[in-house]
Amino acid sequence: MSKINESSGDQEQFWQMAIETWRASRLSVRQFCTKEGLSKPSFYSWRKKLAGDDSERDNQDKAESSTFIEVAMPQNASAVIEFLLTSGNTLRIPAGVDSATLSTVLSVVRAAGLC
Repeated sequence: MSKINESSGDQEQFWQMAIETWRASRLSVRQFCTKEGLSKPSFYSWRKKLAGDDSERDNQDKAESSTFIEVAMPQNASAVIEFLLTSGNTLRIPAGVDSATLSTVLSVVRAAGLC
């Protein structure tokens, strides 16, 4: 297909897919463009152009994911706090843990993107 005849929407879709494929490939831009027969200047230009759309989406995603869910501390001394992480694993916090340790653990889990 000739790039001259492609609409700008088709080009944008093509480059979005190419950039996603590049990210998944873990190749350098140079290696990826050589392998796929793409122009490096075009790749960089489209990556910059599409990054504006991504940053808006990322900011919206971060705003939505920054909401904490209130968790009540159990009153029973033998109780355990359990968190089901996005990875499918369960994090169990033993009863009697101090609030500073709990806060640190939750911060680390959140920074790792597991909740």
